[in-house]
Amino acid sequence: MAPYDALFQPLRIKDLTIRNRFLSTSHAPAYSQNGVITDRYIAYHAEKAKGGVGLTQFGGATTVAPENSTYYGQVNGADDSVVSRYRDMSSAIHAHGAACTVQLTHGGRRERWDIANWLPAFSPSCRRELIHGSFPVTMEDHDIRRTPVNFADAARRVREGDVDGVEISCQAGTLIEQFWSPAMNARTDGYGGSLENRMRFGLEILEAVRNAVGDDYVVGIRMPGNEMMKGGLSQDDCITIAQTYSASGLIDFISVVGSQASELKDEARIWPTMWVPSAGYLKLAKAVRDEVDIPIFHATRITDAATADYAVREGYLDMVGMTRAMLADPHHVNKLREGRELEIRPCVGAGYCVDRVISGHDAKCIHNVATGREQTLSHEIAQSQGPKKKVVIAGGGPGGLEAARICARRGHDVVLFEAATELGGQVVLAAKATWRRDMAGITTWLAGEMDRLGVDVRLNTFAEADDVLQQSPDAVIVATGGLPNVGTMAGSDRVVSTWDVLSGGSALGDDVILFDENGAHSGLSCAEFAASQGSKVLFVTPERSLGRELGGTNLGAHMNELYRHDVRIRPDCRVVSVTASGNRLMATVENIYNNASEEIEIDQVIGDVGTLPNDELYFALKPKSRNLGEVDLSAMARFDPPAVENNPDSTFDLFRLGDAWASRNIHAALLDAMRICKDL
Repeated sequence: MAPYDALFQPLRIKDLTIRNRFLSTSHAPAYSQNGVITDRYIAYHAEKAKGGVGLTQFGGATTVAPENSTYYGQVNGADDSVVSRYRDMSSAIHAHGAACTVQLTHGGRRERWDIANWLPAFSPSCRRELIHGSFPVTMEDHDIRRTPVNFADAARRVREGDVDGVEISCQAGTLIEQFWSPAMNARTDGYGGSLENRMRFGLEILEAVRNAVGDDYVVGIRMPGNEMMKGGLSQDDCITIAQTYSASGLIDFISVVGSQASELKDEARIWPTMWVPSAGYLKLAKAVRDEVDIPIFHATRITDAATADYAVREGYLDMVGMTRAMLADPHHVNKLREGRELEIRPCVGAGYCVDRVISGHDAKCIHNVATGREQTLSHEIAQSQGPKKKVVIAGGGPGGLEAARICARRGHDVVLFEAATELGGQVVLAAKATWRRDMAGITTWLAGEMDRLGVDVRLNTFAEADDVLQQSPDAVIVATGGLPNVGTMAGSDRVVSTWDVLSGGSALGDDVILFDENGAHSGLSCAEFAASQGSKVLFVTPERSLGRELGGTNLGAHMNELYRHDVRIRPDCRVVSVTASGNRLMATVENIYNNASEEIEIDQVIGDVGTLPNDELYFALKPKSRNLGEVDLSAMARFDPPAVENNPDSTFDLFRLGDAWASRNIHAALLDAMRICKDL
């Protein structure tokens, strides 16, 4: 059998033939605008189809009723005007040989009443969900009658839009699952109580959908294999539901997930980061597949071909969802088929894509900046049509490595200086902290690209201005990153950084204050690390809550770990001074609202207030450069060449990126690299 042969076998469901077993499952990347499918959204899915995926399920959480909102950037499927855009999307996907479906969703209590039409949320019972915070209306008989009609009308529009099938959401804690789950359904009528009664509403919806689209059309559901929720659906309950729904003859496939999404910790489980093991819910899928006679789809952190092939070959599932893997590299399937597996940009499970969406932004891959920007950026770097240039890059963190990759792909001669003994920059430290070790996959892949593309990498080399100029560069990119900022409190010289702790440069004290005014991963990870090593940790932040830069999938994991290690949390406070107290320290902690202060004797204070640019090299080279360091910000925003000419006697352009410019994140650094280098 050829490598991964099982993944390239077609699958037939009714009259639909899917060309392989690769699946991009239903999700909402928030590329629609006010519920309308945009050209940007079409380009995003067309790229996956071009990249070889068998089935791409667009329109994740497409709305069906007037009380639904599009707060996550979902498609509005409750109006006939959607049909023409369905046709545009399906046509673009079909043009590259892939199949497509739309997911229809009623959020139930997972709605905000103060968005869109300002209508209440509806649910089987008035039980508030923490994530959205609405107190839902208990559905009356007329609500229960109209909702199947809403779903049926929405499904009809999907078929009229030339889409290959429809998936009904019964997962993530949405309305049908709310009826199923005893943790969400306290009814005493025919739709509550026994599991048979709780299943009734979903079956009525599916019957209405089937009547609307016909027996020859593909209809499936997405459901949990275990709610993993106190008082919720057990695995046995979920298997019974799958058996009942499959035996009804109303559905043609089941897509199985784990958990639901009612609280932060649940979000961290249902859309897991590297906090959850790779392919952690495969057994849930197999348990359902063993009991039903229709195809099973599944996706949860399956990111590599070996695991995917095993899952199909050993009968765990029929279609293997690699949704986030295809955000990281939409050409994943073709590269695998063509024997270019090492060129696949890996999904490391950072969760940046999902976290942005559930925080009200659009999806971005943490290290593929072309995803979602297909109208502007190509996933394949084009060879330069101009003269070959000498490009010198200072710094081997993710931004510098991406700049080197792009320039080398353009055909330029690239030299990269890195002061450390290994490539990776701050990612090396991030990977040392507790459960985020897979972050190293970003720079491991980029380092491999350096070897494959023949970049001249010089480790243990602290680049001075003269070292750079000796290379006779045409372009210099300063990617030297930032230096840790512990804060400006009195006595800050007594404060150590998260870098000091995670690198092993500073031993941990028994009693530690972690002062965080950054709101990112670093402070949280360092607190977890310190506590796991036996330190008693007090986490102090002036924010009203922790991790303001993070979304639920990561924050839920961090909060779980902080509480698991008994880290004490004090919001709304700032460390304002640190003084000596014998062989210990005295930290003054002040409330930012009433200025009340407390002196706390402590062994160690760790500060995380982001970074300050490591820009000495940049300012040494600035007066010698052709652009005097200036870039055209408007051009950068348009993705046009950003260089300007202020010093025509010079021979090189100078750029800085990432934290060497301003303290931001990995995605920002790689986007800087792309905008600077793609047209060099």
